[in-house]
Amino acid sequence: MGKVPVLETPSGCICEAAAIARYVARMRADTNMYGASFFEAGLVDQWIEFAKNELDLPVGMWIYPVLGFIKSNEENTNKAKQDIARAFKVLNDHLTAKTFLAGEGITAADVVVSMCLLNPFKLVIDAAYAAPFPALVRWFKTCITQPEFLAVIGTSTLLMGSATPAAPTPAPAPAPAPAKAPAEKKEKPKKEEKPKAEKKEEKKEDPEKAAKEAAKAKEKLLKTVIKEGGKKGVEIEGASDMGGLDFFCTTIESPEGDIEMLQLAMTSMNADPDPEGEDRKGCSGHVGKMVFSAGTKQLAIVGYVPDAEHNKSASKVDIDEWTKHVAAAVGAKVVKGGTAAASPRGGKVTEAIVAADPDKGKFPIKDKDTAMAAAFAYLRSKGAFPEDGSDDEDEVCFGDDAFDNIDEL
Repeated sequence: MGKVPVLETPSGCICEAAAIARYVARMRADTNMYGASFFEAGLVDQWIEFAKNELDLPVGMWIYPVLGFIKSNEENTNKAKQDIARAFKVLNDHLTAKTFLAGEGITAADVVVSMCLLNPFKLVIDAAYAAPFPALVRWFKTCITQPEFLAVIGTSTLLMGSATPAAPTPAPAPAPAPAKAPAEKKEKPKKEEKPKAEKKEEKKEDPEKAAKEAAKAKEKLLKTVIKEGGKKGVEIEGASDMGGLDFFCTTIESPEGDIEMLQLAMTSMNADPDPEGEDRKGCSGHVGKMVFSAGTKQLAIVGYVPDAEHNKSASKVDIDEWTKHVAAAVGAKVVKGGTAAASPRGGKVTEAIVAADPDKGKFPIKDKDTAMAAAFAYLRSKGAFPEDGSDDEDEVCFGDDAFDNIDEL
């Protein structure tokens, strides 16, 4: 049918996201992902259809201008906000007395609806908009902080604040009833010593334990960043070998706008392969590149140009000039000028960041596309990247789409 997404199964292919979700949910009956009863299965269908009919269109109309997919239209955006608010009220009313949408545990309904709302909560839904829907917010945060969700989407930074579900606030201790003097024994002050409950809560936040957990989380992130950088490096090496490219631009997702992590990813991309390693990683130190990572708070940009002896076009590209050109296109701040790169092929690296400013319509994910276009435009102007006007069927593709079919090449 020529459509995406598509799921390949031993019996054939299935397209349409909702159909794929239903198929996967039914694969393991013991998980109750399609409900634990015939009625719950009906509820799963109900909420999947609800997401398709009541959320998909207004969500797209609200976030697509932010992502740069369509032009901004105030009237359409306001209409989308109203439609989503109506849908949110339905969800909030249903979830006021329920933990999940259908049944006692997470089902395909929770997966489909929460993922439909993930980008809105990350990009456009602030605390003020979400305030009338506390049950919905509680449910959404509960979903995206489940281990199974985190394993796929990672930790999500929401525009409205932390993705950690808020703990229920303990009821305040009742004030002691007024009594006559004889009744006022020393037991009364003891009752007021209820702050001990607070002390218990403070003890739970053990600084040493918190530090260990933070260190563990950072170690996990480092491994993820290094792995993604190494994989992207191999893909760039392949694109360079096949297309004769000396420079390339792409995105790295895992740093989520952290400039230090993005620089680590660049180092991993440039590293020589480990001859004893199971997989090839890095391998693209000879290719000049600029990489981008968008988070909710900022867009991080790292540029790299190897030594001229390893790249025939390196002499055409001044790393500082290139970075300033890209920075000017998106209002970025250059935080590191050309300095020695941690690369076996030598060269220099630069760093720049673009702070998010929703009030001014500046969103990192949107600035990323503008910055990447500016980076390629500069390379073309210097003759360091192929012009984009060829009708040749073998014309090199670039950017994020460059690797979609890399395994088929």
